[in-house]
Formats: sequence, structure tokens, C-alpha cells
Amino acid sequence: MMTHSIARLVAHRAGFMLRVLCVSVVICLFPSSHAQAENLGPGGGTRVIVGDETIGSYRILLTSSPEPAQTGKVTFVVRLSDPKTDEKVRDAEVVVELTHSENGAKLSQAATHADAGNPTDYAAHMQIDQTGQWAGVLRVRGPAGTAQASFIQRVVPKRQLSTLVIAGIPFLIILGLLAGLWFVRSGAQPKR
Repeated sequence: MMTHSIARLVAHRAGFMLRVLCVSVVICLFPSSHAQAENLGPGGGTRVIVGDETIGSYRILLTSSPEPAQTGKVTFVVRLSDPKTDEKVRDAEVVVELTHSENGAKLSQAATHADAGNPTDYAAHMQIDQTGQWAGVLRVRGPAGTAQASFIQRVVPKRQLSTLVIAGIPFLIILGLLAGLWFVRSGAQPKR
């Protein structure tokens, strides 16, 4: 009798865990396809290229997103401040330039407050259609003078849904095995 109670408890907990696992898998496999923020692309993160470093007469914060950068829209966000007073610089001309390392293709985009969505940051949304390594230059011209920061931006091909599905296959197999185990165990119990 006691082993029967233990078996029922184990089966009940296994069923609960199976339901939790199923809900988790469904949530992970079906992300919202229409939700796409400018600063949080499919890579799911932001790369800090220059992290509050003093370059020339400015303290510069430069980030790119998504991370990893994928073909399509890549956003560069710049924040400038005076290194002595920590006041934000809002009246500078900011330009992001990229040059492809293999074929020499050039892209240039002004970073503005209008594209950033706030009066402090500057943002440049660049459409990058070629994968590979890009040599980047941030150019700043403002009331305190000029500054320039060089960086490397790697761009990879955009993820395909099939890649995500293939990555999810092992989880589906484990889920199927757990469901089969639960089904066999729940059907094997003697009825009262």
C-alpha cells in the first residue's frame, strides 16, 4: 500500500514537472515575431565598444546592438559628456563610418538625438547587408573640439528560424521521452 502511494506521488510530481516543461518549451519555441526593439535585436544584447573612456575632449560611451551584429539594421548609440564636469554634450556632430575589410565597401551614418529617442544619446541605425569584418570609426565634432575612436565591427548572417528549430530538436526528444514515461507510468497503476 505504501509503495502504491509513493508511486502515485512520484507520478503526480512527474506529471506536474512535465506540464511545466511543456509550457517552458512552448514559450521558448514561439517568441513574439513582431516585437523588435531598435536597441535589442535578435542577438539579444548590446556590445560596449567604448565604455566611458576619455578620447580627446570628450568622455565617450559607444555601443552597438544587436550583439552579435547580424545583417540588417545595426544600431550604434553614442553618449558624450565633458570629462571634467560630467555634463552631457548635446550639440555635437556625430558620425559613424564603416569600411568592409575585404571589398572596401563604405557606409556612413550621422548619429542624431531624433534617432535615439532621448535628448542625451545620439543614435545611428545602419543597414548592413554584407557579412564580415568592418573597420569602424566614430567621428565627433563639437564645442570642445574633435575626437575620433576606431573599432572593429563583425557582422554575421541573420539567424534563420530553421536554425532555432534544429537547436530545439533535442529538447523535443527529451520532452517526448518524458511524456512517454509519464503515460506508461500513469497507465500502469491499478484502478481502485
